[in-house]
Amino acid sequence: MVQRVTPTDKFLSYGGLVAGVAGLLGTSVFAPLAAQAIAPSTDSLDESGLKESAGLLAQAPIAQATDVQVFERPSYVNTCRNSGANTLAVYTSTAQGTVVRQLQPYTRITLTGVLGDGVVQIREPAVGWVRSATLLINCDARPPVDPVGQCYQVTQPELVVRSAPYGTILSSVLSGDRIYGTNPVQRQTTADGRIWQRVYYRGTTNLGWVAETGTGGIGINFVRCP
Repeated sequence: MVQRVTPTDKFLSYGGLVAGVAGLLGTSVFAPLAAQAIAPSTDSLDESGLKESAGLLAQAPIAQATDVQVFERPSYVNTCRNSGANTLAVYTSTAQGTVVRQLQPYTRITLTGVLGDGVVQIREPAVGWVRSATLLINCDARPPVDPVGQCYQVTQPELVVRSAPYGTILSSVLSGDRIYGTNPVQRQTTADGRIWQRVYYRGTTNLGWVAETGTGGIGINFVRCP
């Protein structure tokens, strides 16, 4: 019967042989060899290896912004948009890394028809790429107008506020009180020549009409705030 010799048996036989020879010649010569034969090897990294790996990781480049895939939409060629309520940056590429210009709010822009995910290319007033999220379809959009206009100070002892010229009395304001015209100004002249103006009174939420002058346009009931 043939006995199979395994790698482990070979390893142990080799270790025993080294140990036996070491016993005859002395351990000083074969001690390192015996230790190598008996101690199993490992593939783990030592401290220097870990440091080297950490150094390689530290040197790895940081991922940079990349261009996005773009395509042309013929219906967008030379169409206009509005930059919207905020300053709009124009970039050299779809990666949005370098700014070539800042457009003021509510600037009219012209598209080239080339666009990508979240970006469009423009050719006027500058050539480059802009973010599309805040663009307005209304090319001529403008900032909302403040409905409150000029401030006035009442000069008469009491001035009646009405729903319309000679309409229902709503309230009254006293000398020194401040009222505010509308923006744009709303005025009417009645048949007797009296000029009326629509104003905000007691703050900027209540609207009514007050007589700006007397009949025939004579006199004045309030002046601009100092």
